[in-house]
Amino acid sequence: MQNIKSNLYECFHCKGEGTCRTGKDGASCAACIKRNELKGKDFVGLLCGSCGGIGKAEPLTERLNKRAAPLIAIFLVISLLVLVSWAAVTKSPYFSELLAFSSAIIGTVVGFYFSGKYGGT
Repeated sequence: MQNIKSNLYECFHCKGEGTCRTGKDGASCAACIKRNELKGKDFVGLLCGSCGGIGKAEPLTERLNKRAAPLIAIFLVISLLVLVSWAAVTKSPYFSELLAFSSAIIGTVVGFYFSGKYGGT
């Protein structure tokens, strides 16, 4: 299992309770009704759609920071594999240089994500 630290803060939508009461007369709001995939307008006591009912939420910037590096790595590896495949199919005179360049970068990315230090086996 990966040891990822998450900074959770009190959810401002439900005031840390986990239950949405921000609608009219203490009912659940329209956003939480939609998040819980319900039809209608008058529901009371639904799980908060912002925090998922735990009363604590992770800020969007932290979620983006944790996901940006792996997404860039996936995009980089796939684009390099496509580039090498295209160079092989078209019999490019620069195929050997592209292969050497791409294999070093792909090897580094794969080695980082599958090493035991990051969270592999």
